[in-house]
Amino acid sequence: MKCIAIDDEPLALKLLASYCSQVPSIRLLGAYTDPVEGFTCIRSMKPDLLFLDIRMPDISGINIVRALDRDTLIVFTTAHREYAVEGFELDVVDYLLKPFDFERFLKAYSKAEERFLSARKEPVPPTAGNSKTVSFKYNYRNVQLPLHSILYIEAFDNYIKIVTPDKTWMPVMTLKAIEGLLSASGFVRVHKSFVVAVNKIKSFSSEKVTTDRKQIPVGRRYRREFLEKMEAEKQGNALQ
Repeated sequence: MKCIAIDDEPLALKLLASYCSQVPSIRLLGAYTDPVEGFTCIRSMKPDLLFLDIRMPDISGINIVRALDRDTLIVFTTAHREYAVEGFELDVVDYLLKPFDFERFLKAYSKAEERFLSARKEPVPPTAGNSKTVSFKYNYRNVQLPLHSILYIEAFDNYIKIVTPDKTWMPVMTLKAIEGLLSASGFVRVHKSFVVAVNKIKSFSSEKVTTDRKQIPVGRRYRREFLEKMEAEKQGNALQ
């Protein structure tokens, strides 16, 4: 991984450069005590990973991150614990609180390397509605989940919850996006926040659906389409 280190404390920067030199897979492109110079070099060198102090003169590490192309992974290195929450809100890889030893440095780098390698794997294309699996990214890896294992899917803030009998997955995806992949595969939208596997429905009414794990409300907007689909499913089963 191509790396750059920025820290206005020369001793801290020297120690960080020493740590980098002990890891064969790190190629340190530069180490800068001047954050403005460092920021300029980031733009031209396009490193994969940036070790970055937060509280510096002229420009803070927080502002540098906000101005960056976020293909660059960030590890904050700082003596100030109070920036931890803001750091993680910026989706940084790790937050190294000074003074940190080589073991802690290596743990942070390993997390960055894992994310770096996962992002460069060949992406798995989304599966079409008539496929036997649905594909999505979860924790920086591609997952192919058998459709028959899904009980229901629930919208949850910026994520969705894909619920199976033994695990709940929470990929970053909208309910509408995954509904488009599932609509022809025995799934039905019953509520603004829920998509349910038809063959996992134990009982239903115009007001609610019951699965093995949960009672799910039927929204007024989706009620007619849901009932029509259940009636078609019933007739189809009777003909078999």
